Amino acid sequence: MNKKIRAGLALGAALFLVAGSAFGHHNTAARYDDDNHVTLVGTVTEFRMINPHSLLLFEVQQEDGAVVEWQAEGGSPSAAYRRGWRTDDFKPGDSITVTGAPARDGSHYLIIRKLVTPSGKELR
Repeated sequence: MNKKIRAGLALGAALFLVAGSAFGHHNTAARYDDDNHVTLVGTVTEFRMINPHSLLLFEVQQEDGAVVEWQAEGGSPSAAYRRGWRTDDFKPGDSITVTGAPARDGSHYLIIRKLVTPSGKELR
């Protein structure tokens, strides 16, 4: 194989690998309905500052008395920290208010747009 063909193949392979990483991050609009925010009052069961997104698990008591577990996705731990989030802001049993975009498929997931901690601190 001559040098030009090998160089072209190497360049093509490099571009293919680099382009693939561009799809690594996803748009939240595919999963969440940002046109219809919901506000939920619930009780924290767990808070995880993990990559790629922080995760808040909480329970919401419905009007009929049934308890439903929700999962709320936040930003990356580093982004959340820069916005004032701390791991000790949320402890199991804490009452919180979460406003966010719900999952399009009707499951009990949402992406956080605003969160009010038990101390009244507002996080976005």
